[in-house]
Amino acid sequence: MDSLWPQLRRVLKENLSSEQFLQWIEVLKVTTLESGHLVLQAPSRFHYYWIQEHYLATIQSCCRKVDSSIRVILQMPDGKRKSSQGVSPSIGNVPLATTFDISHTFATYVVAPFNRFAYAAARDVCREHGPKFNPLFLEGPPGLGKTHLLHAIGNDWQADKHGEVAYMSCRNLLVYGPALPPIPYDALWQTLGGVKILLVDDIHQLPAEGNFQRQMREIFNWCYDAGTQMVFAATRLPHQIPDLSLGLRSRLGWGLIARIQEPDINDCFQVIESFLGSSKVPISNDILRYISEQGPLNFHEIKDFVEKLQEIVEKEGSLPNLKDRSLTVHGNVSSRPDRLSIQAIQKEVCHAYGVSLEALPGATKSRPLVIARQVSMYLGRKLTGSTYASIGASFGGRDHSTVIYACRKVRGEMRRNRAFAERIVDIEKRLLDVYKEESFIKSDA
Repeated sequence: MDSLWPQLRRVLKENLSSEQFLQWIEVLKVTTLESGHLVLQAPSRFHYYWIQEHYLATIQSCCRKVDSSIRVILQMPDGKRKSSQGVSPSIGNVPLATTFDISHTFATYVVAPFNRFAYAAARDVCREHGPKFNPLFLEGPPGLGKTHLLHAIGNDWQADKHGEVAYMSCRNLLVYGPALPPIPYDALWQTLGGVKILLVDDIHQLPAEGNFQRQMREIFNWCYDAGTQMVFAATRLPHQIPDLSLGLRSRLGWGLIARIQEPDINDCFQVIESFLGSSKVPISNDILRYISEQGPLNFHEIKDFVEKLQEIVEKEGSLPNLKDRSLTVHGNVSSRPDRLSIQAIQKEVCHAYGVSLEALPGATKSRPLVIARQVSMYLGRKLTGSTYASIGASFGGRDHSTVIYACRKVRGEMRRNRAFAERIVDIEKRLLDVYKEESFIKSDA
């Protein structure tokens, strides 16, 4: 047994380059050689993870040539015999999740024209030979399935036991402190050595203060160099995230960007049908279309809408009159101010953009007037909860599809143009402030 390690070293020297042998084998120390086990201790955690990933299988294979009954075990510098799979991953003091919502799978994801490309790209991450792009960047409005796709990747990857996958959200990073403790580049092996896919949600909310962005850049560099697949999700494209460093913006665009578009009325129709699924609620296509037209363009809210509708049918035994009870069924729409009307919104928006209120419903297509018209439709939808059809009627009898397009256009421009977004927020604030003042005067009287 005492000659085992010298013999094994000779075999390894024949199978590896001199540089590889000196850097990764020569540094190993034998701590135990008994009971059929050869325990080798690595000089550092960096060495441990690198050898485990790249050389442990070779060492075991060469050992079988010397003595087939011996099993090689790699030991950490602190004496712990851990595999990378046993390490609970974390970045500094920020834990990484390794379990995922079992309801969020590829099978339960509603695939429609507006999200089909993002779905296909996420599936490609889980294929046997992996994607040809790194990272994958998922972009789209809130509530349209980005987080669902991240969890679906985690569930699919773990089901096939390809290796460990870790998830983190940037939304609550400040909960763990104003900054991440410094993480040396080589020390990232200790945390991420066994991780095959790193999923990062809400990257647009990565704090600008502290050293979060610098550390994220180091994590990105390490994953990219090590071949670890990365998937990021955000509500904006990398170059549109205002507080993100130039280095991170550039890196996030290195791979594939898959955008989830705003769903149109037919997409919503398909989503609601999918959520209803095998339910016993007898809903006709006409009522489905009505829900699509008056409901929000958001997966979470549509699902909640449908679930509340099912509850009402189960309790009352019949389908409710949706037009009379839409706000009751639609629990996510809060009561809107009685005094805040579409007309009041039109007046405030026209004042802000310096256009004629009388010309707003007309067919004039000058740029300032078109912008004011679209902004009025967007705020009318957001602040009053009115249906697309009723908003369109307030603009010279326009079709509901025109209102949907206007809302989508404004939301998109708000994501791209910070000054435009701030102007919309300012108009909205003035409208709500006026309503509060009127309410106060009325109640005081």
